[in-house]
Amino acid sequence: MSLITDDPEHSPRDCSRFRSSSPGKHRHRRRRAALIAVSSTVASLVSLALILWLTLRPSGPRFSLLAATATVAGNATTVVVVVDAALSAHNPNAHATALYDQLQASASYGGVALGAGAPLPPLEQPDQGDAVLSALLTSGAGGRLPGGGGGRALLRMRVEGRLRWKVAAWVSARHGLTVDCVAAVLQQQGSSSSPSSQCATHVL
Repeated sequence: MSLITDDPEHSPRDCSRFRSSSPGKHRHRRRRAALIAVSSTVASLVSLALILWLTLRPSGPRFSLLAATATVAGNATTVVVVVDAALSAHNPNAHATALYDQLQASASYGGVALGAGAPLPPLEQPDQGDAVLSALLTSGAGGRLPGGGGGRALLRMRVEGRLRWKVAAWVSARHGLTVDCVAAVLQQQGSSSSPSSQCATHVL
């Protein structure tokens, strides 16, 4: 079909070409509009998460060694050392929940390596909340007596795991967590205990 006009400067045109190309143009426009809408939504969510993170910026948790009891059993040739330790964890953030998992404790007492039989349980700590973690660590049989100067032995304890932050429905990626505690423990026959001490906390 041709379009006939009275204007001699315009030649007849085939209108079927325009009708056949119109549906394709509409589909292209719809796809483009949908892509723009999806991109805008993703950009808005990313911006919101970034604003929340920069505004709140969670601070790392604080740990302290509340108490540790070391028991040495055996003789000069066969020695087993058992350390029962309690750590306090404090979440200083007012708007972020701390989520801990994959927590594993290890220690050395007077140079004798100690290990935990099982990981510590996962922990969800509310904002500005406190929690107590307990760990029982033992040495292998047949070790040596813990050594120390002045009747004291040094207890070095480490807790490693993963930390996430939760703000409303948003949860951060996992961060590496390392807690190092050092305490001088008075050596006695049988068992000994240590006073509370602050720990160094590193969040990667």
